[in-house]
Amino acid sequence: MRKKQLFSSLLALSLGFSSLGLTSGAAYADTKVQTMSGSGFDSGVANEERLIKMLQKEGILSKTASRAEAEKAVQQFLKHKQEQSNKYIRNKGAFDKKYNKVTTKKNAQNAQNKYTKGKGKKLGHAKNLPSVVPEVYSGEKRTDKVLLLAIDFPDYKNSTITKEESDMFYEDYPMSHFQDMVFSKDGYKGPNGETLVSMQQYYNNQSGGSYALDGEVHGWYTAKHEAAYYGGNYPDADGNDQRPKELVKEALEAAAKDPNVNLEEYDQWDRYDLDGDGVLNEKDGIVDHVMIIHASPGEDAGGGRLGTDAIWSHRWSLDFDEQGEPYTIPNTKSGQDRFGGELAVIDYTIQPEDGAAGVFSHEFGHDLGLPDEYDTIYSGKGEPVSFWSIMSSGSWAGKIPGTEPSGFDPYMKEMLQDFHGGNWQTGSEVDIKDVTSVPQEFLLDEATTKGTNNDAVKVTLPDKVTNIVTPKSGSKLYHSGSDNDLETTLSTSVDLTAAKSAEFTFDAWYDIEKGYDYAYVQASTDGEKWTNLEGNITNNDDPDNSGSNMGNGIDGKSDGFVEAKFNLDQFAGQKVQLRVLYKTDSGFIAPGLYLDNLKVTADGKVVLEDGAETIPKFELNGFSVSDGKKYSKNYYLLQWRSHNKIDGGLAHIKRGDGFLTYNPGLIVEYVDESFSDNHVGKHPGEGYVGVVDADQNALVWDGESPGPASTQWQMRDAAFSLTKQDPLKITLDETSTLVDKSLVANALFDDSKDYSNKAQPHAGKILPKHGLKVKVVGESKDKTTAKIIVYK
Repeated sequence: MRKKQLFSSLLALSLGFSSLGLTSGAAYADTKVQTMSGSGFDSGVANEERLIKMLQKEGILSKTASRAEAEKAVQQFLKHKQEQSNKYIRNKGAFDKKYNKVTTKKNAQNAQNKYTKGKGKKLGHAKNLPSVVPEVYSGEKRTDKVLLLAIDFPDYKNSTITKEESDMFYEDYPMSHFQDMVFSKDGYKGPNGETLVSMQQYYNNQSGGSYALDGEVHGWYTAKHEAAYYGGNYPDADGNDQRPKELVKEALEAAAKDPNVNLEEYDQWDRYDLDGDGVLNEKDGIVDHVMIIHASPGEDAGGGRLGTDAIWSHRWSLDFDEQGEPYTIPNTKSGQDRFGGELAVIDYTIQPEDGAAGVFSHEFGHDLGLPDEYDTIYSGKGEPVSFWSIMSSGSWAGKIPGTEPSGFDPYMKEMLQDFHGGNWQTGSEVDIKDVTSVPQEFLLDEATTKGTNNDAVKVTLPDKVTNIVTPKSGSKLYHSGSDNDLETTLSTSVDLTAAKSAEFTFDAWYDIEKGYDYAYVQASTDGEKWTNLEGNITNNDDPDNSGSNMGNGIDGKSDGFVEAKFNLDQFAGQKVQLRVLYKTDSGFIAPGLYLDNLKVTADGKVVLEDGAETIPKFELNGFSVSDGKKYSKNYYLLQWRSHNKIDGGLAHIKRGDGFLTYNPGLIVEYVDESFSDNHVGKHPGEGYVGVVDADQNALVWDGESPGPASTQWQMRDAAFSLTKQDPLKITLDETSTLVDKSLVANALFDDSKDYSNKAQPHAGKILPKHGLKVKVVGESKDKTTAKIIVYK
């Protein structure tokens, strides 16, 4: 069977406790919040074991606390940091308006995404499956230049980490260490002399040989201020980093003065197609990938002796000025005519000097356009992805936490295939309507080896229907669309040459992200210059200085239909064009704007009326006729996971003084595009992506504070397989013991069964009922291939 590429639409996610009262030494937490540069926050890289120790050291958590109490304390700590994080980039809206910015999703829509449809072929024998046969990839390959800069602090110099502070302790952290850890094709030397996987190896493996990294590490440079100036938390010690962006700028400016650094060579990719020529493989005046390494452990791994004053690893963007111009590195030359001829920097990632390939690769995944898969607001006890993906908890897998990150789950690989082409994921697709009682057979290769069989099998389902709004009258109304990075319009022309007064009215129902996404009612007499009209539902607020409100914007919630009124008297005696514009950014996806009963009256008489029931009298550019319901794609992705190569870390995930094993087998992943988050505490069993747990027997902590374990533990036995599960018995903190008493193999997924996990619903999935069954019927002796059947 010749494999073809799987694809899906991009889901961009917004990042998202009374105070814990941490006693941090954040001496720089002044009261002027507007002076703070702000920080992104990525709880997906949190090292739970190290954070427990940090909270105990700070006196927030008792050293005799049970495991359940410790997990709850970490959850509250992360939740509060998330609430305090700066989710948006200052004046980013102004940049988007000024430049013809093309999103990753729009680029993906132009990619050639193909896959094999139809029935699976009956290959192999269930009892004697051959091992995986690696495939030689001869297709297009892409290499990205990555700029790595290392910077330390006057009070925390590089290579002064102690063995007690870090699981990745070295006597010295020279540039050669980072060069090997990021760029080496042969791995790098671990703290015990072992060879560990590099970021280069990780992405080469996961991309099937179609993606590579190139670049050099430069430093050590020294910051202007002490470490707490940048990493000290605001507005309180359990808040968020104050000024990491200042540290990024200082590192860039130091590199610009370094005669050994040629910054211009790190601009190769016009990812936003700023010149609008459709060519992305060209310079645009923006450094493509910036990675900053700071001295000290990261706060996400306890922060060492800095504790909460350390910087939390994250990927974010530098702010824009009020004119929408990005930060530019002084005294540089880009060779481009934009940004004053200087090199600009927008996106960056930052991680600690003792970081391993896991955290580095997770953050770089964001730089390639991937969202987080964990519960970004910590609404529950984890989510049903966990260590199955590096974009959830998988960045910390391995005997030495973070040195053996797990691979991407099939949905993240599908996104990477969409965004970047290449060889990330290939496979077969079958539509549920073509599934019958006659089994269709498919061969799967392990996810860490690009073999001659399927990387994944996709089972498409009927669209999921969600009721949003009932039309004000009739059965139809107009809808703006609901997605990230939209710019949709509904427009018409009206002749008011004989009128002395005029008004535009309509019934509006809206739920628009407040402060960042906006709708506008606009008028123009020439079709080029548009005026944003003031109406009874507009405002000029800009609550977070995002620069998104272009004036007289409509945002927030209408709480039902409201009659919107816009005076057109200023256009009386003229022919005028009217339009409704809906514009969104990346981040949170809201339902959008619905319009019904649109009318233009002149001198009290109706001159245009449209209720969306017949042929539209408005031109629809992105707007559509709607019945008030949302139709969302949803489907399953089937992937075979092993303990080989990149997924070796799934065999030994460090937990306290012991190890947790994720059992190999078939993961059944449900993708539901009616959701844009995995906040399972708010909607248990539902989210935009989740792995179905094959074993619905919940793991429960015994001891002083018994209770269901978090999803990181529950998902260990999620894979469907013919092989009995590995045993689990682990005692943590001498107070809590976890034993898995149900080790029976489960080879059959059946959507008629209940996978909602009643005892720990945050690990469960509520699934549609279509009569779908997927069964593992064969595994090779070395577990590198499997045969599955799909049937009803």
